[in-house]
Amino acid sequence: MYYLTGLLGSKAKECVLMYLFARGKAYVSEIAAFYPEVSRSAIQNAAEVLEKDGVLIEGQQGNLRVYEFNPRCPYGRPLQLLLQDVSKCYPPGERERLFIFRGAPRRKGKAV
Repeated sequence: MYYLTGLLGSKAKECVLMYLFARGKAYVSEIAAFYPEVSRSAIQNAAEVLEKDGVLIEGQQGNLRVYEFNPRCPYGRPLQLLLQDVSKCYPPGERERLFIFRGAPRRKGKAV
């Protein structure tokens, strides 16, 4: 399932980039839950390195650090085009699981 490991240097970077490409924004625990075969610390380190390199930006959402693609990254759009092409190589079930998000907003007043 990992096609960019050689280019990016780690599975975790591919997981972070592909998840953000599919969903737009995410926090580390969310990405780590989606890819249980990659450790949370590896996902965290990959996100921090990608942010340091200017590929991602970090924002706060409550007490969570939310990552997304940096719109000012000069090679951000070509990278997203590469991710789009690579995503077409994923098996259909994995591609559907990644790109189809069926989350619904929580009902007001619902107990956590």
